[in-house]
Amino acid sequence: MKRFIGFVKKEFLHIFRDYRTLIILFGIPAAQILIFGYVVSMDIKNAGVAVLDLSKDEITTSLSDKIFSSEFFRKTGNLLNYNEIDDIFKKGDTKAVLVFGEDFGRRIVSEGSASVIIIADGSEPNVATLVTNYSMAIINDFTSEPGSYNKIPLAIRPEVRMFYNPELRSHFMFVPGVITLILILVCALMTSVTITREKEFGTMEVLLVSPLSPVQIIIGKVMPYFLLSLINVCLILVLSWFVFKLPVKGSIVLLLAETMLYILMSLSLGILISTVS
Repeated sequence: MKRFIGFVKKEFLHIFRDYRTLIILFGIPAAQILIFGYVVSMDIKNAGVAVLDLSKDEITTSLSDKIFSSEFFRKTGNLLNYNEIDDIFKKGDTKAVLVFGEDFGRRIVSEGSASVIIIADGSEPNVATLVTNYSMAIINDFTSEPGSYNKIPLAIRPEVRMFYNPELRSHFMFVPGVITLILILVCALMTSVTITREKEFGTMEVLLVSPLSPVQIIIGKVMPYFLLSLINVCLILVLSWFVFKLPVKGSIVLLLAETMLYILMSLSLGILISTVS
């Protein structure tokens, strides 16, 4: 029993002396708690919303003020026409656009009902759904207030339309993420394992005394993984196009160039891991 207790104490000492192990045991869990608690949040707060008001009457102004008086939304701009909707979405700061049609206030007063269009950025399905739900809740609350514009109750019908991912297909989000996951696994993990295995088998010393320089040895080790990772990316893009009908819009050359930059970063991470192991 004393030997077992001594062995356990020795293992504790090894752990406390290795700062890398302490980081894995205590640093990473603490970082994950902070990230998931503060950064990864499904709550909507200060989401960017633009307004396209073609009516510009008292009712649309009151409804806009009610929406932006909450802590959920902030105004990112007042649009003049429909052509500006796509441009403001491309800036990345706007999650939805509220469109009030012409004669909005007149229709409310004369007919007792009108429609407001909510155009959300469908490239982030969860955020788009939350933004539209919050907007519709505020609009419904506005219509339930005592009608000060007409004797009959107000009836505003929100009509929702998604941009970029109108059908809110989840694999449009997950498939591109698989590319980064594969690059990390193939590049960082396999590179570190390969170099570490050379050290364990004692063949790294043989390579170092060879006519090749250390830089050439490292490049020779990582070059196959660079090419294989680039091939993997191309295969994923092809499969995404034919299987999931995932559109690849924009410059393919720019996409491949950024992919190669990410591969180099992953390979550098794998080399760094192998040097400290």
